[in-house]
Amino acid sequence: MKKTFLVFLAVLLIAVPLFAETEEKYTLETLILAMENGNADLLKSDQAIRKAALDTKDAKGAYTPTIDLLVSGTYMANPVLGPITIDPDDIRIGDSSLSDIAGGIGALFPDIPIDISSMGPITVPMDMGNNRIQGQLTLTQPIFTWGKLSNAVKLFEKVESLRTMERSDKENQLIAELKSRLDALYYIDEIFPLLDEIEKKADELIAIAESAEEAGMMLEENVLDAKLQKQMAAISRKELEMQYSSVLEALRTLVGIDDLVMEDVTYTPDEDLASRILSYSEDELIEMATDPSRLPLRMLGGMEEVQEYNKKIASGSIYGKPDIALQVSASYGGSIKPSEWQDTWGLNVTLALSTTLWDGGKKMNDIKRADSDLLSASIDYDKAVRTIEENVSSSYAQAELSKERISFGEMQRDADELKAERERTALSLGSSSQSDVLQKELAVIQDEIEIVTEKITLSQSLHTIMYLTAMDTANLPVITDGMA
Repeated sequence: MKKTFLVFLAVLLIAVPLFAETEEKYTLETLILAMENGNADLLKSDQAIRKAALDTKDAKGAYTPTIDLLVSGTYMANPVLGPITIDPDDIRIGDSSLSDIAGGIGALFPDIPIDISSMGPITVPMDMGNNRIQGQLTLTQPIFTWGKLSNAVKLFEKVESLRTMERSDKENQLIAELKSRLDALYYIDEIFPLLDEIEKKADELIAIAESAEEAGMMLEENVLDAKLQKQMAAISRKELEMQYSSVLEALRTLVGIDDLVMEDVTYTPDEDLASRILSYSEDELIEMATDPSRLPLRMLGGMEEVQEYNKKIASGSIYGKPDIALQVSASYGGSIKPSEWQDTWGLNVTLALSTTLWDGGKKMNDIKRADSDLLSASIDYDKAVRTIEENVSSSYAQAELSKERISFGEMQRDADELKAERERTALSLGSSSQSDVLQKELAVIQDEIEIVTEKITLSQSLHTIMYLTAMDTANLPVITDGMA
């Protein structure tokens, strides 16, 4: 039994690392999915779409009749109307009293005894009672509104469509930001080992310089220079750590994962993306970005339509244009008495015509405001086109510049690597020193840091262009012989 337990424990210990290694990591696709479900901006956009849909339903609901019900119960401690007592002599029909009428009937019919004088006061039971209940049901149906209802429905349908487009555009922006931040974190992770190398070589330089200074073979300023190089590397590391932390926190907020770390992410930047995007000319990219089918421009065009509907609604409310509606109301009321229920009811059918003849010019001003808003929407569209052109142009220029800087940095790194190799050869032949070799090797590392840093700038420009032009990398041309 003990032997079996030990074998089981050994198998378990072997399996645990395997399970750990097979733990699923985040990919770009899963991060995008997490962003769709956890990003605050997208969640707010979802709620804006829901509210816009409810506004559309409200506008359509105006086509249907409005039904109002009012039910009230009242207790009256002293009802204003109670039993009424009437003296027979006070009852008159026309110019004749009740006694005259009875005398006339007696003359015609002597056999019928009618004696009004023996009648006492007559009590009429008109007691309202202390408890009353009343109810009224009113139905109002618009018949003709000069297009205000139909244009309101069209307006809110367009706003709902714009909210949906706004959500899609926001998602496209966030995906571009997501890729840019992943690229930045990936490249920053490549810089940290380079800083480790700089600090290591700087320590070697400091040790050599201090030994040479003690031997009188090197000046104190050379020792100081070596220490400054290490201090600069330490400062660069601190700055890089701050930048890394800032980008990582922004990434966590972006995807809605509070404990995300890059060790949990499987991602590699597309190094060929620049060649494929820059194979297009600047004019081609501007044309793609300013195509009217692009979401930002479609949204601005939609805003012009919204203002047109606002103007139509304002025009439908101008003086002398009456709205026509049908109103049907049924009422019921009664008193609750211990012995009986007294009730009354009524039914009214009304065809109403309502219009404003003058309100100080407010309705005319509403039309002028709508004209102004329509013009503003058109100006916003033209301004947006110009802004997009400027952003594409500046991003394209920056991408080309970064591409050239990376190419120059690689040439500089190769040249410095040749110098370092030559210095190492000279050291082996006794014609150079270890400090000279270290200085050349530090130059190579610094070149590599500048290349990686420039790749971050290039990535930001490329993803900006990708968003502005709505490019799909799967549809980009395949470049096999360098940048076209």
